[in-house]
Amino acid sequence: MERIKVSKGFTPRLAGTPDTSLIKLPDSTTIGVSAMDIPYIRPKLLVKENESVKTGTPLFCDKRDKSIQYVSPGTGTVKKICFGQRRRLQEVVISLDKSDKFIQFDPVTKSALKTISKEKLILLLKQGGLWQSLRQFPAKDTADSNHNPAMIIVSLNGNDIFSPHPGILLENEKTAFEFGLDLLKCFSDSIIVTARQSSLERLESVKAHITHRVPDTYPAWDPGVVLFHLKRSSEENSAWCINAEHLVMMGKFLLTGQYPIQKIVTVTKNGDKRPHLLVRQGTPIKTLAGNFHKNGIITTGQFNGRIADLDSHMGFFDNTLNIIENKEDKEELFGFIRSGINKTSVSKTFLSCLSKNYKQVDCNIHGEERACINCSYCETICPNDLMPSFIMKALHSHEIEDALEYGLLDCCRCGLCSYTCPSKIELTNILSNGMDSYYKDKE
Repeated sequence: MERIKVSKGFTPRLAGTPDTSLIKLPDSTTIGVSAMDIPYIRPKLLVKENESVKTGTPLFCDKRDKSIQYVSPGTGTVKKICFGQRRRLQEVVISLDKSDKFIQFDPVTKSALKTISKEKLILLLKQGGLWQSLRQFPAKDTADSNHNPAMIIVSLNGNDIFSPHPGILLENEKTAFEFGLDLLKCFSDSIIVTARQSSLERLESVKAHITHRVPDTYPAWDPGVVLFHLKRSSEENSAWCINAEHLVMMGKFLLTGQYPIQKIVTVTKNGDKRPHLLVRQGTPIKTLAGNFHKNGIITTGQFNGRIADLDSHMGFFDNTLNIIENKEDKEELFGFIRSGINKTSVSKTFLSCLSKNYKQVDCNIHGEERACINCSYCETICPNDLMPSFIMKALHSHEIEDALEYGLLDCCRCGLCSYTCPSKIELTNILSNGMDSYYKDKE
């Protein structure tokens, strides 16, 4: 097991770390398949309201490749189809029946995996609703099935500091996980499996498959950071990645021929420790959030998640909910001379840097956006050694070539540059939008 040294990054001591226990929640009356957490998708609806569906029935596909389907994680009736601006599909809501009826696919045994054609395997994963688990760099779009990646990165830890613990994810899924690794070897000879240092103690059953360990400093375990520190050639810039949860789902789907319906999620809230939750995919967010203050917000990641609506459902790529209070953003009298003992900060400005207590946060920016002061905080914290402020200025002046030279496509969208910016500039959004625009222009 090799060690990846990541000298930059930052992990604030935030309150709300989930317990390492696991409880199963009963199914709700409805589930939803969201299209809001799927990057670059152009969804095409395949069902109508009041239509009956089975578990595994395709609900919508991607117009760019109609063989990539997004399927129902439950059996029931299409209750509602939600559209957003310009009639863009947001989610399909299904009223659940009491029992599941599965769309049955042909199972694949471990011995058959060595003889089955690559084309048949890809088609099976696309029709089964799991091919989109594989993401391709640099934009993390759905993997191109015609591309042979030089490397596939398997991240055992999620994108958030409060993502489900991999030891809980893999505790009873060793067979499916190992089958998933064998599956990935059909697409690439280089399979990189990474885990945080603190996670190794509970990963004894799969420790032999872990190729690299990373420090606990956020976001060292992000596939984008791992790729940046491992790549040695330009071919590796278009590597693939997948997280442990989806790899297990792939393994279970191929072994059983049935779409896996359960997932493990975490829900975090200031001062409120909660266990890991075993739920059905597409569970309503309202069911998981519980008591929710009307002035708060719900995100799917402390630094890089999307803002989720209370009346929506968990997406395919969502595995954590962060409930953040939205206190009234009042100006502090003489705030510049206060000690800031309870504030989080990357710099040594506040006395909180000397405290080991866990801090509670809200979603206010505690100030206003100002011009960039060239403080270089974003540069000193970026795990991929980028200069986000320089890239931002290049994008604002429409100098895309300069932005690319500064490393725009190496940005892993971790969110730390926005977190540390004293001028309150949303650097992550600016860089992310720049990457998206460049990628869409190339398509």
